Amino acid sequence: MLVIPVIDIKDGKCVRVVQGLSEKTEFYSESPVNMARLFRKENFKCIHITDLDGAVLGNMKNFDLIKEITESVDIPVQLGGGIRDFTTAKKIIEELGVYRIVIGTAALTNPDFIKKVLDEFSASKIVICIDEKLNNVVIDGWINYANITPLEFAKQMESLGITRIIYQDVTRVGNLSGPHIPRLIELAENTNMKITSAGGISNFNDLKNITEIQHLGIDSVMISRALYENHFPCQRIWRDLESADASLELPKL
Repeated sequence: MLVIPVIDIKDGKCVRVVQGLSEKTEFYSESPVNMARLFRKENFKCIHITDLDGAVLGNMKNFDLIKEITESVDIPVQLGGGIRDFTTAKKIIEELGVYRIVIGTAALTNPDFIKKVLDEFSASKIVICIDEKLNNVVIDGWINYANITPLEFAKQMESLGITRIIYQDVTRVGNLSGPHIPRLIELAENTNMKITSAGGISNFNDLKNITEIQHLGIDSVMISRALYENHFPCQRIWRDLESADASLELPKL
């Protein structure tokens, strides 16, 4: 089970949101770059970045900052938030050095865009994020309902050639309430795609619960708040720099 730490960027800072993008934002660090270096120092094998400004506004407001992150670590970086047209996707893949892009809203509003990315860059470069609330997919930064179930959306994307999805119940994001296990099982049993579970992971027991599903399609998890707040005992061994802020000075890798 691959564990992927999450860096959410809002107004140039590292934050964590609870249940929605506009409410209950928790501040963690002035420097997303230093957080990325810290996660690399802790031997994570991949990092996920979400441009929260882009998710709401539909543009790449934090392009230069994200480029600095990709140049500061030697592990794959996947990026989501505000990627809603082919020009933006192409620029990110070719100029930012990200391993793959994560698409949410645009996958529903512009499926031809998804087809073009697949044709140009292959399925290995794109992941579809399925955000759910009450068995309904939500889009535009979790603001609007799309009137389609997560499973229907997943099957639609699989038919286009998508091979990996990220699934999360947005009501669980940032509140440490555990993953939506029944939905993960439903998606895994009814598609042939690889699945990354996101949202709600609070501790080792949640990771164990996902692992015990024992479905090869569910192969990774994304974790944010539980990592920032040291909910895993091993972090007390890793972290000689527990409070990451603007004063952090870690060597570039």
